Amino acid sequence: MQSGKIKHWNSDKGYGFIDVDNQSEDVFFHIKSVQMAQPISEGQRVYFNSERNDKNQLRATEVTSDELSILETSVENPAHRSSVNHNQKNNRNHTRKNNRGSQNKKSSLSTLFSLIAIIAVAVYFFADIKSSFFADSTPPATLTQNSIETASTANAVAITGDAQIDQTIALIQQGGPFSYPNKDGTKFYNREGKLPAESQGYYREYTVPTPTVSHRGARRIVTGGHPPTIYYLTLDHYDSFQKLEVK
Repeated sequence: MQSGKIKHWNSDKGYGFIDVDNQSEDVFFHIKSVQMAQPISEGQRVYFNSERNDKNQLRATEVTSDELSILETSVENPAHRSSVNHNQKNNRNHTRKNNRGSQNKKSSLSTLFSLIAIIAVAVYFFADIKSSFFADSTPPATLTQNSIETASTANAVAITGDAQIDQTIALIQQGGPFSYPNKDGTKFYNREGKLPAESQGYYREYTVPTPTVSHRGARRIVTGGHPPTIYYLTLDHYDSFQKLEVK
């Protein structure tokens, strides 16, 4: 493919000449070889293929204003044309491969980051759900309510006036036994942010039995420090807390 500017154009007879870039010999073209939507005008840049006729005159076989819409058909130098076509084809294929490789790499990285984010969120919420909901249905230990009350009666002090809350505080102070030994005394992570920020492991939670339900219920006592130096009571499963004055 060659390029140049229209040097002369005879609209009445439908032919003209192209001043070829980097070439002294002009190229003749006829209206039949022109493939342009816009009117032909002198000085207009065009792209074309050419070949020599039986009189060794250069004639354009295709003329267009769009560089990408024209194919190499010139027979002036077959070896050169074949080399150019091969290089252009290789360049286009290389560009397509690079683009596809880049897109695939970006897509893979995006998918990987998305999976990591989903897994992280799932782990966080699964731990939260597990501790908050699944644990609520955990059956109590084989300790009877009478044995717990008997163990704590001697040390129970009327702090809130609620027997279950006061007994739970007494059990915490004496180290048990608890109704839910696998859950009571475990770390409370303060994910809701309702309590003052402390280091991980500072808070522990304990179940306050609710006589009207058969599972752990929504009442908890959360302690801070080891041994506990501060006590918080929640009646609505961590939605709100009130500080207890425990000596």
